[in-house]
Amino acid sequence: MCVKTAVSLPDDLYERAEQAAQQLGVNRSQFYARALTKYLHDLGSDPVTDRLNELAAEHAKERTAAQSSAAARSMIDSGGWQW
Repeated sequence: MCVKTAVSLPDDLYERAEQAAQQLGVNRSQFYARALTKYLHDLGSDPVTDRLNELAAEHAKERTAAQSSAAARSMIDSGGWQW
């Protein structure tokens, strides 16, 4: 299922995209779909990961650097962490 959309681009960007699509041997729609997919992936906006990062940051505030290092060392020494 596809949705048609219209976007406005500066002329130079449009020309560069047209040339790149031609070089890649894909049509305009495929080129823009791939570019948008990559851009969204690179944003890395994953609500679960974002929340886990927030929780880790909150937890880190509760521990001193020495406590965090000791916990990490204990985990490594116990074999609970694989490198």
